[in-house]
Amino acid sequence: MSALLERAAGGAHGRRPTRRRSRALPCALALALTVALLGACGSSDGGDDDGDDAASATTVDPNLPKGTVPFIVCKTPVADAVELSDDVELLVENLISQAGLAEADPYGDPVVRCDNTGVTTIEAPPDYADVDPSQFSPPQTAIRVSTDLSANVEAAPIVNYFAAAVGGSQYPTQPGFATLIQQSADGSLSSGTRDPREGSTISEECQGLPVRDLSTGSFTGKARFFVNCGGDSRAWVLVAAAPSNGAPYFVQVVAQVRDTADADALGHALATMSVDGDAIAALTAAQDAAAEAQAAATSTTAPGATATTAAP
Repeated sequence: MSALLERAAGGAHGRRPTRRRSRALPCALALALTVALLGACGSSDGGDDDGDDAASATTVDPNLPKGTVPFIVCKTPVADAVELSDDVELLVENLISQAGLAEADPYGDPVVRCDNTGVTTIEAPPDYADVDPSQFSPPQTAIRVSTDLSANVEAAPIVNYFAAAVGGSQYPTQPGFATLIQQSADGSLSSGTRDPREGSTISEECQGLPVRDLSTGSFTGKARFFVNCGGDSRAWVLVAAAPSNGAPYFVQVVAQVRDTADADALGHALATMSVDGDAIAALTAAQDAAAEAQAAATSTTAPGATATTAAP
């Protein structure tokens, strides 16, 4: 039985109502890479999508004011209903209780956020309108959503969502999830500034609670709360998980919550994590091929020649 099924002793919160939406998988049109063009988006299990690619392509939000760097949004509509797994519902309840989060009115209906490679999507509150990456950012399978990415780290909620293929040069084998969570806590800021990057890490500033099992339905892995951060009633939640169908990739979430609305938003985000298995495999193969080509060019370049000039 998942450790998330153990309710926090003495918790003041009962089961919180959850918005129920179906898991229609968002999809984004893959961007061209230097060595390969990613194929059309599929489902999170890597299957083919029979829909029209043009109807689900990523685009730039046309309503942004002048001078604003546009973020990528997904044309695919938000799912009609999402039902949280028991583990995710209880994660939210335990988080609220164990972190002593303040009550707050729920956010409005969620919106879909996409990365700029067509690999990952997630649903987040409309208030989390500060989004990275943009279409101008380097290709990446990560999404960051927050109310304010320019604020001090401790001042604003955030959900960082990342996917990586297993079997490529970066992750030849699947990492241990408890170890990955600890490494992320050691290297991620809990307070301070992002630019310049200065402050205290999650491990330095927060109390880490025991690692627990987590199943979202689509993903199975581990989760861990870090509470009492800087003496505040805020918490970080770190998750690492692999697809339940055994596909060769994994996902990671590093999120800060400041109140019950953020906790509910995190639960919804966990329930709507989506990865295009075909797209992440193609992206990883393209990146590895580019790295190998660069290494080969460098190794055959004569002293004083550039990496793009053949050695004599």
